[in-house]
Amino acid sequence: MKEAGMVGVLPCLLLLLFLKPRAIAAAAAAYSEYSCNGTTGNYTARDAFGANLARLTAELPADASTSPSLYASAAIGASPDKVFALALCRGDITDARTCSGCLDNAFTQLRALCAGERDATFFHDLCTLRYSGEDFLARPDDNNPVINAMDVNGSTYAAWDSRNATSRSFFLSLVGTLFGEMSMYGAYNSSVRRFASAVMYINPQLPTVYGLAQCTPDLSPGQCWHCFQGLQEQTRQWYDGREGGRIVGVRCNIRYEGYQFYDGMANVRIGTHGDSSSPTESNGSKHRQTLIIVLCVSVTVFCSMLVGCLLLIRRLRKGAGNTKLEQAHKRNNSKTEEALKLWKIEESSSEFTLYDFPELAAATDNFSEENKLGQGGFGPVYKGKFSDGAEVAVKRLAAQSGQGLVEFKNEIQLIAKLQHTNLVKLVGCCVQEEEKMLVYEYLPNRSLDFFIFGARALAGLAETAAHNGGDRAGAPVPAQALPGAHHSPGHEGQQHTAGQGSQPQDLRLRHGQDLRLQHDGGQHQQGGRHLRLHGT
Repeated sequence: MKEAGMVGVLPCLLLLLFLKPRAIAAAAAAYSEYSCNGTTGNYTARDAFGANLARLTAELPADASTSPSLYASAAIGASPDKVFALALCRGDITDARTCSGCLDNAFTQLRALCAGERDATFFHDLCTLRYSGEDFLARPDDNNPVINAMDVNGSTYAAWDSRNATSRSFFLSLVGTLFGEMSMYGAYNSSVRRFASAVMYINPQLPTVYGLAQCTPDLSPGQCWHCFQGLQEQTRQWYDGREGGRIVGVRCNIRYEGYQFYDGMANVRIGTHGDSSSPTESNGSKHRQTLIIVLCVSVTVFCSMLVGCLLLIRRLRKGAGNTKLEQAHKRNNSKTEEALKLWKIEESSSEFTLYDFPELAAATDNFSEENKLGQGGFGPVYKGKFSDGAEVAVKRLAAQSGQGLVEFKNEIQLIAKLQHTNLVKLVGCCVQEEEKMLVYEYLPNRSLDFFIFGARALAGLAETAAHNGGDRAGAPVPAQALPGAHHSPGHEGQQHTAGQGSQPQDLRLRHGQDLRLQHDGGQHQQGGRHLRLHGT
């Protein structure tokens, strides 16, 4: 509780200990109350309504006392003499005879106190009974009649002052906390009886408070909770500082006292006995936490299902997109096959050969590492040997170049037509889907970079220079073999740029160490830009 609410009342709270015996003495007499509604008409013992009521009097107490919920309702007879009745015993009763005895007494009392009236209600500490010629059973939200019994206990708290707002707020907070926890447990517990008993330890200066809340088991948890809330609203209006009190209705009732008036252990415990701290978690609070957890889990499951549906939709869309891509790829492959057939027909009469992939795979032993001659800037080079003994060098160009078959064909045909003593002869190519390969004449003496950077570089070139008439100090390289200075017999006056940007590894050596330039064809990558081979 808030300390501010205790300032005006603490000096007088110790007097409560002296008032405890009075509360116990006042509880000795059993509570009972009744209500007669004369507006619904009258009956006699000999008419049809009286006969139906007599039948209910004989049957209903036994039905309620033998039910696990200690509750029974019935409707007997035919309109307009049909009788509707409801019987409920307190949820802590363990003896069936106590329940049936209370209801038998209630019928007897009502037939005497409300003689001849068709609508009557009896409230007792241990049971509630109502019968009527109207179908009140069809109105679960109808708690009438409701009786204010907050003044049954004549004692008020010593610190109570109806003129002091702080005092009133403090005690209303106590009762409100107790009723709130009881109502939660009474409405939502798993028992067949909509019943809750409670004990609240406040602090050493205030007495322990006991409470009870119950509604008819035919109500749903939500209807029961709503009924309790209606009684709590009336509590705020009628509370006058009493140490005990109750509000009773046909469908639900609540009660609190300064002593334990129910049997057994409390279902709801608020605070800790002898602890001056604020009330700790009770069973009602735990139930509220359970409800929160259930809601959180439900929301989590819903969100997971939603995310799963979205992912499924995305996957289906992606699958549809992949299907379209595959179909487009098949169409492209079909077009490529047609173009290759035409190319083969065109090249059938020339020395240029369009190889099949299996043919080159067999020649290179499936592109094995043993047959690998080196790694160029545009792909690895493999030595190949055909079944007739012919040797070739096969260069596998980098895949995913994005170059079309027609464009690749035009460039390859251009390179194949170039004739020069220092150009490696391109004898053919292979195109399979995204992969493209170039087939050259095989030169056994490797590339120039091996002799420039290899261990035999100086000695090898010096021997070649001496053999060709040079000296060992500097091996002259024929000018026409260097990139940028091309001499092509039969092509006088023409300059080709096919050697621009060539590297040492592109300069191949034949027998006798004479140089030849190897072209890769297709698109060359340099500095992140595509450079194409051109003939002018």
